Amino acid sequence: MANFGIERVYQEFEPVTRWTSEPDAEVLVADLPGFKKEQLKVAVTATRKLRLIGERATGGNKWLRFHKEIPVPLTVDTDSISAMFKDNKLYIRHPKIKTEIPQTKPPSPVKPPVIMKNHDLHERKQGHGQKAMAEKPSGGKTDQLKHDAQQKTDQLKHDAQQKTDQLKHVAQQLKHDAQQKARELQNGKKELIGETKGPLDSKDEEKDKVGAKWFEKYKEATGNVVKEAKNKRQLLCNLAASVSLVLLILLYARNAVRSSFVWDTEE
Repeated sequence: MANFGIERVYQEFEPVTRWTSEPDAEVLVADLPGFKKEQLKVAVTATRKLRLIGERATGGNKWLRFHKEIPVPLTVDTDSISAMFKDNKLYIRHPKIKTEIPQTKPPSPVKPPVIMKNHDLHERKQGHGQKAMAEKPSGGKTDQLKHDAQQKTDQLKHDAQQKTDQLKHVAQQLKHDAQQKARELQNGKKELIGETKGPLDSKDEEKDKVGAKWFEKYKEATGNVVKEAKNKRQLLCNLAASVSLVLLILLYARNAVRSSFVWDTEE
């Protein structure tokens, strides 16, 4: 109580510090004689600096104090820093950041260069030449391919010509049948249609009935002929389209065969 209200007189103190290294950490040791643990403060700033602060009374209104900041090494984990005070010494342990060392493969042994003699070089060149000759098709094989392709083309042409002739024959037959039916119907119509003279008797009425029946048959036959002609016309169109498609395929196949022949000749 005697010192209450007396202004303190501070004396600056510079502690002695040194670094010691361990396998997994760096340790900072500070000599602080006369200090106690509760008189010290240790903190790490946001700028990676270690801040040490301490003060103690030396007698009367005289005080001893220190304030020191030490940069923290970049290889240190700042979240794991710890401090211990023992025997007037402050030990601040800085654990090192654990880094995985990449495993490197041992270098493969270098093979000595192979020195080839003139005799070996000659045999290798000769082997390559024989292989190239074996891969290249002979002239006889090319002629055989051309002959086979020509035979296939001729056969396809012959088949297409036969199909065309059959279509023409069917068309002519249909045309002839249609003309014949039309003539028959026309003759029947002329017989049915006539001028009426005088009053109709029973014979005339019977003739009218017969004429009406013939007219109905004429209409039915005409409808069947038209329907049959339409079906046959559709058949002709389908056959013509099929023949055109076959001819186009033949033309494409022939051009493809010719192009392959030219390619083989150029090689």
